[in-house]
Amino acid sequence: MQRNISIDLLKLLLAVSVVFLHTHIFYDFSALLGHSLVQGVFRLAVPVFLVITGYYFFYIDTLEKFKRWLTRIFILYAVWMVFYLPVWWAADAAYKFSVIYNGYFVLWYIIGVLLGGSLLYLLRNIGEKKLFATVAVLFALGTLIQQIGNLHLLDGYLDWKFNSYTTHRNFLLVSFPFLTLGFLLNKLDGAVFRHMEIKLRHVGLLIGLVLAESLLNYFFVSKTESLDQMFSLFFAAPVIFWYALNRKIIGESKNIASLSTAIFLIHPLFIHHLKHYFPGQQTLLSIAVLLCSIFAGLLLVQLNKKVKYLL
Repeated sequence: MQRNISIDLLKLLLAVSVVFLHTHIFYDFSALLGHSLVQGVFRLAVPVFLVITGYYFFYIDTLEKFKRWLTRIFILYAVWMVFYLPVWWAADAAYKFSVIYNGYFVLWYIIGVLLGGSLLYLLRNIGEKKLFATVAVLFALGTLIQQIGNLHLLDGYLDWKFNSYTTHRNFLLVSFPFLTLGFLLNKLDGAVFRHMEIKLRHVGLLIGLVLAESLLNYFFVSKTESLDQMFSLFFAAPVIFWYALNRKIIGESKNIASLSTAIFLIHPLFIHHLKHYFPGQQTLLSIAVLLCSIFAGLLLVQLNKKVKYLL
């Protein structure tokens, strides 16, 4: 079966970005450079992943297909939650509770896709304008919550709550909006780009916009707070996806796509075990985690051909 390898290559690049994001690459050389990438450019990874998923979710158009999709996503989530059980079960009770309902580390993404995709399936037949307006408002709300938290405009419990990841980075305020953007791109056949060919310079311009927003946050909001959501991501993610989609590098193998998924899912294991060996050396840690994740990922790709639902 033929597939668009350009999307698979994009996913591999995104997976590497996620690794470097979580290992805080270059922070040991320059806080500004580290922030520009980790709290800037690399933050594009999850939104673009979600847009890709949403684009192909368009084909889940019957209840039977939805049940199969839901089952597959849930099994994937369960498998990796069990895999990481020795890590998160050893943590304190409060952390264990958050993991149980939000997933361990990157597994929040899978539960976000499961819940966000379920909501999208329920709302898929409402008008395109209403659907777009809904997700635009939801994403803006999540971004505002994070900004209020980063600015510490509130006190006590409210400040803590606004700075909790699960308050602003969840299926409703992140996963559902970006899944819907991908879904609408497919449903409307990219109508928004019909009179304009997306070129590399447009992609560069929007990445620059993400970087600019990140730097504004660095200089005027906080040099230390995480920056999961930025307004510019809402515009940049679908454009980057659409550009890659139209490169049309045709192939048949799923290995690149599977490797990207494997790297995404396995790299927290190596962060957990290697971080103590590289104190204050984020760049070396980043390289070590990436190399280990690629090697383990290649093994997982082969294993997944025999044991389904690993990837």
